[in-house]
Amino acid sequence: MDDSLARELADLSALQRIGSLDTEYLPQLPADLRPAALVAVMDEIVLGARTVVVELGCGSTSVLLARLLQQRGFGHLLCIEHDERTAAFVASQLRREGLGSVARVVHAPLSRHPAALSRHGQWYAPQQVHDEVLAYIDQFGLVDLLLVDGPGFGDSRYPALPVLRAVLAPGATVLVDDVDRPDEQAVLTRWSEEFGLKFRTAPRTSLAAATALA
Repeated sequence: MDDSLARELADLSALQRIGSLDTEYLPQLPADLRPAALVAVMDEIVLGARTVVVELGCGSTSVLLARLLQQRGFGHLLCIEHDERTAAFVASQLRREGLGSVARVVHAPLSRHPAALSRHGQWYAPQQVHDEVLAYIDQFGLVDLLLVDGPGFGDSRYPALPVLRAVLAPGATVLVDDVDRPDEQAVLTRWSEEFGLKFRTAPRTSLAAATALA
């Protein structure tokens, strides 16, 4: 069986598993996680007992994660998104479904960032991310799951660990989407060298995972 067919079958299987959370229509947004990748994230939340989640880059799948946390009865999600329209839609949907107590969306435009690899590299607005994440961990504790699904171009995801490594709990999981792309693979290599993380790719998904050291 070739890889593309295996992935399609994995996505179909994942859609069946997500069924209990599919209570209302959600549009498919360009940056949404594939179904198989979303299920892998949900499995990590449930099996890893993750309760303080930060997601870089959000979409309709963020609403499904919030539904899971509400259904489970504990856990919180902070989403950081640079696209104003996407952030507004997800925030509105969370409010409409009464999920504001478990999930929050922050619109953080991209700007030049000191941790970027390239001289003019951009990431989420530094001061805004600092303030929002600090307030989040002050309320709920250190982050035990970091999902990196944005920004979506070049090596723009690199600052995620330099910026957020200090707020990861010992044993936290770092998940990165789109690792079948060369730019993301280069970022993972840098993170492995600089932070001592060992990433492994989840079968038939575009996700790689690593455990943060104590």
